[in-house]
Amino acid sequence: MNDSKTDDVSILAGKVVSVTTGTRLHFGLLSTAPPFGGIGAMIDQPQTEVVIRPATSFRCAQQVSDRIMPIAQRIRRLTDQAELPACHVLITKQADAHCGLGSGTQLAMAAAEGLASFCGLSLSREQLACQIATRGKRSAVGVHGYFSGGLIYEDAGQPSDLNPCRDRRSLADGWRIGLFQPSSVTAPVSGQLEQSHFQSLRKTPAAKRQRLADLITKEIMPAAEREDFAAFADAVHRYNLQSGLLFQDVQGGPYNGPQVSQLIQLLQRCGAAGVGQSSWGPTVFAWFENAGQASVFQRELPENVKTVAIAKPLNRGRDRSLSKCPQ
Repeated sequence: MNDSKTDDVSILAGKVVSVTTGTRLHFGLLSTAPPFGGIGAMIDQPQTEVVIRPATSFRCAQQVSDRIMPIAQRIRRLTDQAELPACHVLITKQADAHCGLGSGTQLAMAAAEGLASFCGLSLSREQLACQIATRGKRSAVGVHGYFSGGLIYEDAGQPSDLNPCRDRRSLADGWRIGLFQPSSVTAPVSGQLEQSHFQSLRKTPAAKRQRLADLITKEIMPAAEREDFAAFADAVHRYNLQSGLLFQDVQGGPYNGPQVSQLIQLLQRCGAAGVGQSSWGPTVFAWFENAGQASVFQRELPENVKTVAIAKPLNRGRDRSLSKCPQ
């Protein structure tokens, strides 16, 4: 961490740092083993917002302390301070955890960058992600998306702390993404359960990995560049299905459980395009060419389908602001 530096902390005295980020959709991994690789996109909601205000000592809400405290400790060690930063970390907006939307990464990145800014630290993106937020070990889509937004293809030739962003595209501003969940779902896949799933999976054959990579480079990214909605949605659905089949031994099929599988079938019968499962689910996404189509589709859905959001593509990175603390 020799390239980090501490600015004049007095500049930040009495300042409030605010970081707002969107949500990460994940279309699926390229492989079941490192360096994994994969593709996904940032959308504008649900949002995560972290606000850091001066305080007499470090404070954060109890329900997020297990995530925020380790980040604050790493910042303390980096600044060689005896105490945690004297601030109050407020989570004013937060996407639901363990539902396939990468909320943990967005929260950790926003807290890490917000606390670093509050303490006057200038850190590289990789330092923030790997050393402070400790995110991006299995998928780097959410980390790269946090900084740049858009459609992200990440991959590496060899396992690394943070897979590089191989390609990025902006998505058509007029497109919309519906996020849906079944009325009831099985236990979320996270933590030790997720780790055990990966340990039990068979290694992905090189030919399958290459076919998925070809879908990204030859179909998904070019369709996004052309703003060809039909081609993009079709390629995303096929990629998501084929990537999901890599995990069928632990999911029971290409999707995680019967409720998610039934929801995907229902959305397709109703005419949705680009339908897929984000990460382990239970959130399912569908793509629409414009807001009108998304609105009509949502109104006609059965009552037992939960609409999480009708989102827009997010083609920029997080918003970060520094303002004066109200007296």
